[in-house]
Amino acid sequence: MTTEWTGTLKEQPVPSGYKWSLAGCVLSMALALLAIVDFRRGFLFTLIPDFGGYVAKTPYFVFSPSQVLMLALGIAGLVLSYRSLKRYETELRGVNLEKYVRGLTFILFALLVVDLFTYRGVAATRAAVAGKVGADWLQAFGVVGWLKPMALTVSYMLTVWHATFLGVLLAGLAQTVLPRYLKSFFARTGFGGSLFGALFALPQPFCSCCASVIAPSLVRQGASTSFSLAFVVGAPMLNLSTLILAAMLLPTPYAVTRILAGIVLTVLATYGVARLAERYDVISETVPSNRLVRWIERWVNTYTRAFHLDELVRNRHLDTPASFLPTWLYVSGRIALILVPMLLLWSVVTAAIFQVLPSAFGNNLPSVVIAAVAGTLLMSSTWTEIPVALQMIQAGFYGPAATLLVVLPPVSLPCLLILGGCIARFRVVALLGLVIMVAGIIAGLMFL
Repeated sequence: MTTEWTGTLKEQPVPSGYKWSLAGCVLSMALALLAIVDFRRGFLFTLIPDFGGYVAKTPYFVFSPSQVLMLALGIAGLVLSYRSLKRYETELRGVNLEKYVRGLTFILFALLVVDLFTYRGVAATRAAVAGKVGADWLQAFGVVGWLKPMALTVSYMLTVWHATFLGVLLAGLAQTVLPRYLKSFFARTGFGGSLFGALFALPQPFCSCCASVIAPSLVRQGASTSFSLAFVVGAPMLNLSTLILAAMLLPTPYAVTRILAGIVLTVLATYGVARLAERYDVISETVPSNRLVRWIERWVNTYTRAFHLDELVRNRHLDTPASFLPTWLYVSGRIALILVPMLLLWSVVTAAIFQVLPSAFGNNLPSVVIAAVAGTLLMSSTWTEIPVALQMIQAGFYGPAATLLVVLPPVSLPCLLILGGCIARFRVVALLGLVIMVAGIIAGLMFL
């Protein structure tokens, strides 16, 4: 969104009090984020025991009363600093504060990425020390039968709630002002788009479903198909923490397979899929559509309209920090209301589909194919492929283990449906899913 300035901008100095208010917003946000990530991982008061310990520890959160105080101070500081910003900006009406919006945008982006790395880094350190990665959420609270898909979805969402929270906030930034400064980066097409999408994904260890929550905002702000596909695939496949854990915990041949698959699928496969899809679109334009095609297109258009999130900021001002902050939080909240229910719905559908598929029954080609299909559809949190593969290796299922290392992280059925909705090109995501399945089968055949 481009801000139009009218009139003559005053060249008056910005008061130091305004800058301190802006700093207060940043520090308060950092404190609130620290409280939330500690609530998820429970590391801060182990390092600083004098401020109290933890009274509750679960696989999904760790609670200390000090977290409540930190969060309350962070929210209160944010509110007070914001009110101070508004008062100053009333006096500075007509002054160009664009540089402060730009600086605040990148500082907030950095805070969210650091918080995300802390979230993954604490868990990665614990896994490295223990020599294993847990995947307890797959147990689905011990529920069996046809209630298991719902239990599996609830367990999954409770596991990734913090990553989803950060993903929504990053999506809000992507929808508001971040593309104003990085549009040339997001909009690159071809191989360059895939390469930059992979680089953008490196510091963001999202699972595929959380990455797909961000994708609609990037697309609606001008991100290319190549960039969007590479980001969604690269966040779970190429993030640094996952690659380090794979290298530390997996047998060498499997670790090499996992790392090479991440590079090939994120950069080369997404580039090839985007190119093939563009050629298919050109050919399909010359073929007359029938009634079935028109009916499908109508329903696809209805579904994709849910992802037209740019309308949320179309008439909102983003030219000062005090106007940007509430817009960012408002848009993030609206994104959550739209996308999180979709994520829940398609996760239940995926788990139900996975339940009716036959299980792998040996180290053979049918098992590899079943693992490729089921692993591509199943939603999984980041790193889940590592303990699952280790369990299968120990059971002697070497081929299916290699297959799941390749197909579990990059996509899932909810991810593909959300991604298809936001780019309005379901042929592209269907082709992407097929390419990942084939890559998984090839990887599995290498270990039979």
